[in-house]
Amino acid sequence: MSVGEKSVVFLLGAGCSYDANIPISKNMIDRLEKLLSDSYSDDLFPLYRYVKCTMEYGCNLAGQDQNFNIESLLVTLHALSEYKRTHLYPFVYGYSNDLLDLAGTNFKNINELIKIIEKELPGWVTLTSYRAASYYNNFERFQKELTFALRIFSLNYDLCLENNVSCTVETGFFEDQPWDGNRFIKSEDDEEAAIYLYKLHGSIDWERKDDQLRISQQHGIVPDLIFGTDLKMQAIDPYLFYLYEFRKYVLNAEVIITIGYSYNDSHINDLIRQAMEYSQNKILISVGPTGDMVAEQARIAKKLRLPTTTDRILIENQTAKEFLEQTLTVEYIGQQLPQSDLPF
Repeated sequence: MSVGEKSVVFLLGAGCSYDANIPISKNMIDRLEKLLSDSYSDDLFPLYRYVKCTMEYGCNLAGQDQNFNIESLLVTLHALSEYKRTHLYPFVYGYSNDLLDLAGTNFKNINELIKIIEKELPGWVTLTSYRAASYYNNFERFQKELTFALRIFSLNYDLCLENNVSCTVETGFFEDQPWDGNRFIKSEDDEEAAIYLYKLHGSIDWERKDDQLRISQQHGIVPDLIFGTDLKMQAIDPYLFYLYEFRKYVLNAEVIITIGYSYNDSHINDLIRQAMEYSQNKILISVGPTGDMVAEQARIAKKLRLPTTTDRILIENQTAKEFLEQTLTVEYIGQQLPQSDLPF
């Protein structure tokens, strides 16, 4: 079946950049624990261990899958940092004595731990050379074969795609001008970009000053990144705009391809589930190495709250590098599209 302009949309997770030696959340947690145990063993490391163990205990009590990662940790720390400012404080007046001891006066240790993580995070996802991520260039090859612009949504902060394609990538920025969502809307007089890239969680080269978001080439900036569902829904662009665009394009797409996505973001999962329920012919392709494809298909269906018997979730048991270099073609996408009934 022919592949049209709106046939396919991509969602990239941390696993997409893993082959480029950018750490996934587990590796980031390992680095954070080493840093804290080496340099902050008397104050912040005990606080970190307390928060981690309490989060894992809470998941067990609720019967939920363990989902302790760098994002869930930051979401919890940010919530704790609100302390008496949260509207729930009158209902949970009694904080644990252990937490009060470890968090310090006015929870200053909580805020210090947040600052350390957010300072280290850009370095964890920055490469001195992006040669190892050259497999991202296959998005450009696929776009040329498709002849339509690609819509790629990324949950990653890194610059692997931008540094490995030579085609025009629209990110909402032009030279030193602030971010402009209108750049994603093609007018009749505009030359369409080859790839429209929506970085749903921000980017290590984004800097926000005076309420304006710009690309920065300087080292040591505080990048504009967001963590957690509540923060992702704050009324600030480009994040709300990107979520709206993601909803629009997954609803219209015939094939949704996730690459290296863990399905641990409940808000993104809600939008994918809505899209899958909207069209009973829509196909979801999940790319990532797994030891049990049947179990992985069932896990994803459970995460999306879709019937585990669905046959519309396809598992590509490959790394991102293998999929982009060896599998992704227009012919491959055409084979996944629902076949039209032939007239008698």
